[in-house]
Amino acid sequence: MPELCACAEFPKIEVRTPLVIVQHVGERAKPTNTAKMLAAMVPSVQMIHFPLLDRSFDETPFDRQDVVFKTLYPREDAEPLVGAPSEPVGIAILDGTWHQCSRMSRRVPRVRDFPCVALPEGPASIWRVRTQHDARGMSTFEAGVRVIEILEGRAVVEPLLRAFEIVTARALYMKGRLRSPEVPRDWDLALADGE
Repeated sequence: MPELCACAEFPKIEVRTPLVIVQHVGERAKPTNTAKMLAAMVPSVQMIHFPLLDRSFDETPFDRQDVVFKTLYPREDAEPLVGAPSEPVGIAILDGTWHQCSRMSRRVPRVRDFPCVALPEGPASIWRVRTQHDARGMSTFEAGVRVIEILEGRAVVEPLLRAFEIVTARALYMKGRLRSPEVPRDWDLALADGE
């Protein structure tokens, strides 16, 4: 439905924080993948794929002497991500199912050796287009936006949040999970009614 396309709503946001999305190859063709939206709205985001059978894993986005990279994944040894770090920080964001990300956090070259950070508790995911199997689960877009918000402030992410709400509402409407393609005032009530 072309009238429900939200591409025209996508802002272009510049951020200081280096973000590298490590996308599981199984996510590349999924229409419900949100990492591509984050990369479209934040042009500095770099995306690399793992595992690849036809070529080696591209580690070059991590080759920065001026940045300390950390992997966003809530392993037992993960420290909470906090604002105002003492050194320039880059974040490797894993993109896949919860199980795929768990494996990637332990197996992807370089990524497995970075210290892990976890997001503090925050609002529940509105991306109910895909089922979450863990209460901490959220879309890659939401995880990336939370990282930017923590490290750079709420004002930077406001346009991203607005665009994501529009995309989410329209996707849920097309799936028959919302009564209208308009952004609901209260996501919890709207989703409870629509399910």
